[in-house]
Amino acid sequence: MSAQLDSFVRECLARGIPRATIREKLRAAGWAAEEIEAALAEYAEVEFEIPVPRRRAYLSARETFFYLVLFATLYTSAINAGQILFLLIERLLPDPLWGPDAALERAAMARGATAGLVIAFPAFLLVSRTISGMLAREPVKRGSRIRKWLTYLTLFVAAMVLVGNLIVLVTGLLSGEVTPRFALKVLVVFLIAGTVFAHYAGDLRREEQATPLPAARTGLLARIAAAGVVAVMAAGFFAAGSPREARLRKLDIDRIQSLQQIARGLESYRDRHGTLPAGLDSVLSDPDGFTSESLFDPVTRERYEYRLLDRAAGRYELCAVFQSADTTGGRGGRFIRSEIWKHGAGRHCFTITLGPAWRGKPAPGP
Repeated sequence: MSAQLDSFVRECLARGIPRATIREKLRAAGWAAEEIEAALAEYAEVEFEIPVPRRRAYLSARETFFYLVLFATLYTSAINAGQILFLLIERLLPDPLWGPDAALERAAMARGATAGLVIAFPAFLLVSRTISGMLAREPVKRGSRIRKWLTYLTLFVAAMVLVGNLIVLVTGLLSGEVTPRFALKVLVVFLIAGTVFAHYAGDLRREEQATPLPAARTGLLARIAAAGVVAVMAAGFFAAGSPREARLRKLDIDRIQSLQQIARGLESYRDRHGTLPAGLDSVLSDPDGFTSESLFDPVTRERYEYRLLDRAAGRYELCAVFQSADTTGGRGGRFIRSEIWKHGAGRHCFTITLGPAWRGKPAPGP
């Protein structure tokens, strides 16, 4: 506030000039209505020989702590809620290019995001209730600088997220890549960032206009928000799946990776010697072979099955027992091709053909 304006208002009040007259003269002099009201609000409307100053809000360490925790838990809750909804969309509308390893990663991310939301949102509600009680006892603390700075910072972040989301949406429209999965993710960002922006922008507007929201309506909005977050938590548990399912998927991924290591070792052996081996033990001593641990199932500790089908054509089989079916075959890597590594639940054999041996290699032994 301008020291000149404050001095003028104080002098006018000391001389007994009505507040309405002070407002009129200041408006005629070009002062903004917000500046005039802020200057008049510095002095209480009580009868006394000199103007009586109102108690000003001051910044305390306790108050700073509460507001920092409030907005930190708000950001954490919003980010984790968005991540859960994104992962739920990926689970309901999966990308066919991603295999069971990606599903395993998404499940782990869903568990982390759900845990973050389960901890952060109750903390946000608790701190929010504590601050509401503090403001009810001391309404002057609504003018706290830390509160206003963090509120406007939150509005800025939410506004930038909304603008960025619009840019992503328009880019997708122009490039023709607006799939249902893409559209749902854009909608999630709009829903979360828009809710945060609308809530705090409305709170500041009501504060400036001195029209607080009715307590009944405030309670209803809080219950709706809490119900929405609880629903997102439930979706997080659904997206994460059961711990048992996650473990079984991880074991199947480990089996596929071991079989891929064996396949790479067999290809290297064939390239070096011009033929496939009769058994896997001879590959263990090869410089580009595989470790003995790759030969065994991680649960039963039984050897994976290897059977030579056609030495000249470089065709063989690798067999293992899987806990669940995989219809995508995984992704990435030299040997990970969906046509090869798809499998059902139970015992499954993969037929791999390396093709004829390179010319100039030693002839196959007897």
